[in-house]
Amino acid sequence: MAFGTKVYVYDPYIDEQIIKEHGGIKVSSIEEGLKIADYVSLHMPLTNETKDLLNYDVFKKMKKNSILVNTARGGIINEYDLDKALNEGLIFGAGLDVFSNEPVENNNPLLKNKNIILSPHSATFTDECTSRMSIETTKNIIDFFENTLDKSMIVKL
Repeated sequence: MAFGTKVYVYDPYIDEQIIKEHGGIKVSSIEEGLKIADYVSLHMPLTNETKDLLNYDVFKKMKKNSILVNTARGGIINEYDLDKALNEGLIFGAGLDVFSNEPVENNNPLLKNKNIILSPHSATFTDECTSRMSIETTKNIIDFFENTLDKSMIVKL
């Protein structure tokens, strides 16, 4: 909500009241949100439902001055369609920290696009994040052996 911005939220799994309590404005569809947003920031997992969710047809519906940011998961955005949309001026710019294939393949056209900022999916490599992950991992090990860890959280490989 910085600088008095209006934050529009599309989340089919979160109740509108919760979004309001946090200062957001719920929109009824992703299309509605994309049509009105100046900045679009993605925060979702990559699933069958979200794969290539943002593609050329979607970019055509967005504001021409919009900027798209994806720090969620690669594959949510169709990267070739994004490159085309940027080149055609359908949207103004993008920032990506995640990619469909990591590390990014040398032939990915986004590497040469002038309207995009790319980073190497390294946000978790800060000292603060590494420290928090170490503490959380240690706490989980202790909780496991003290039999206080929620067993439903254990992932079986």
